[in-house]
This record gives sequence, structure tokens and C-alpha cells, in this order.
Amino acid sequence: MFNRSQYLLWYIITVAVEHTMNRDNYSLVSRRNALRTVGAAGIASIAGCSSGGGGSENWVMGTSEQGSSTFSIGQALQSVIREHSDQVNLSAQSSGGQVANARSLGNEYDLAIISNNLHYDALQETGPFAEQPPSNPLWTGFSVTGAECFMLTTADSDIETYDDLTGRTITTFGTGSALYQLTMTVFEELGIQGDYEHREIPLNEFGSALENGRIEACGGYTTLRGTSASGGMQELMNRVDLKAVKMTDEQREQVSGLTSPPIETIQPEPFGNVDEVTAWTDTANIIYGNHLSEDLVEHVTETWIENWDQVKETYSGVLDATDEALVSGFLPNFTIHPGAAAYLESRGISLDEWSIGSQ
Repeated sequence: MFNRSQYLLWYIITVAVEHTMNRDNYSLVSRRNALRTVGAAGIASIAGCSSGGGGSENWVMGTSEQGSSTFSIGQALQSVIREHSDQVNLSAQSSGGQVANARSLGNEYDLAIISNNLHYDALQETGPFAEQPPSNPLWTGFSVTGAECFMLTTADSDIETYDDLTGRTITTFGTGSALYQLTMTVFEELGIQGDYEHREIPLNEFGSALENGRIEACGGYTTLRGTSASGGMQELMNRVDLKAVKMTDEQREQVSGLTSPPIETIQPEPFGNVDEVTAWTDTANIIYGNHLSEDLVEHVTETWIENWDQVKETYSGVLDATDEALVSGFLPNFTIHPGAAAYLESRGISLDEWSIGSQ
């Protein structure tokens, strides 16, 4: 905690920063980052109060809602850093979803797990970012997982195809999540977006909501090309006999031209009685704030990848740490954090297709 002298110094710096920063710049550079900049100039006594034991930095990671695969991955990554790093203290927190993660990076979060499709939308200032793009850069680290989405209903439902969702009460995913945004892209292509009543229901309540009739269909998803399912999906499967909502040949043709998200046919293995489904796919990456130092980001990235067996043991729904998989979610125009780039290049991975951030 601050002593009286440190508190007064902190207060003076805060007031000075807020009164000297141009208003337009202030909207682009967070108050938190401004204070970090001042701290980096030599206010060691203040910086020491915000760091953990042994001089390590405290980092906060944005994940997604509890019960989601993204939240579970965050917990697995947190445990590895807490065990193997004496330089960073990591807290992986549930969040309002990956849209919120992108907007909060550099302010509330130091790093986050963010869909490559949402990241691309943020760069283009389209979709959920058309009116409120992120105020700080999103610098890519490495790819961690992939997801495949589709719609489910009860086995005895008269809902058969996506056209049958018209007029029904459904939930897809949390409206701030990457999976929701991708689903809306598909629904728009199918011409059914908004032709139903959408209810916002936590992922871990999908099963009970179907069971008691609050909804008639819900979003479903797997990871790793249909081979794994999150805790929320496990709860759903344990409570309800399910079937997949089918796409007709005409509907498949309607969505076949989408490049983001890509459309694939998968066998969702955890859903025992669900046959092949047409799914929209996504890859999620670790995204670092540009305020994080190159050395520490390289250290954290290396710590994770070199202990990936432990991450995978804690949560199996992550990609293998192969050279190809580590950059599998990188899209054009992404900027890679220089610390992550240093580690990836040390493995012999070529990053010529992307730019590397400069601090």
C-alpha cells in the first residue's frame, strides 16, 4: 500500500496527466497507460506498490463467461504462469465476452483471448466495432484454440431446419461473445436474423432453459474440429436429449461463399447422437496490450509454450503447440507483439506475412 508521501505523489501525477493530455488523445490512450508511462520514467516507489512479490508485475487477462471454453483456457494459462513464472502474476478473469475484451485491452485488461474474426472486424471498424472500435492496439501473441458452431434443439422438437427457427424463442451465445457475432453473420446470410425471439441466457443454463421450455433452440459448439466440448456444453448434453438443426442444400449454398467465418462440415463427437453438421468456425488468439514490455511478453509466451503439456492437461480443448498451429489464427493486417515475435522467430517460424509492433 502507499504511504502518505507516495499517495500525495501519485495524486499529483494523476492530476497532471489528466490536465495536460489533449482530450482527443485521452480517448485513445487510457488513463491507466498514461500512468504507466509516467511510472516507467522513474516513479519506482509507486510502481512497486502495484507489483506482486519479488518485483513481478500483475497482469489481468480477459477471457469470457464462466462455463465457456475461453474461460477454461484462461484458467489453465493462469495456473501455468503462477507455477512457473517469478516475473508475472496473472489473473484470468471472466468477462462480458470477446467484444468487451477488445474494447478493454490496455484499460481493464493487459491481455485477452480474442477471436481472429472479431479482431479483424476491430481493425476494419465493422460489425460490433462500427461505432465503437477499440481505443488501443490489439497485438497478436499466438493461437490457442478453435471453435465450430451450430444450432441445437431437443430430440422431440418439430424444428428441423434453420427456416424453422422463425417465430421461435432461442438463444445463441452471449451477445458480447465472438460466437454470437459469427452466428449473426451466418443468420444474416440465411435471411433469418431477427425473425425469432432471442433470449440472453448464460451458457451453463442452456440445458435447464431447453428442459423447462424457456427456449426452443440454442447454440452449440465444439473445439478442435469437433473433438472436444466445454463444461457448459457438457452440462447441456447431460440434461437434454439433443438433435442438430439442419441446413438444407439451398441453405448450405447460401453460406458457402462466406470467408469469415469459414463454413465446414464436422462430426461433433461429444454429442453422441448428433450426426454431421454444417458449422461456422473460428480461431482464438492470445492478444497482448501494446503497453506490455517486449521482454516480459517473450518470457510469458515462452513459459506457456514450453509448458504446453500442462496447459493441455488442465484443459484439453487447446490446439497442439506446433509451429503451424501457433500462427493458424493469424489473419492479414494483424500486428504481432514484438515479444511474442521474438519467441516465435526463435522457433524458426517465419512472420514475413505480418507486421511486428514497435515500442
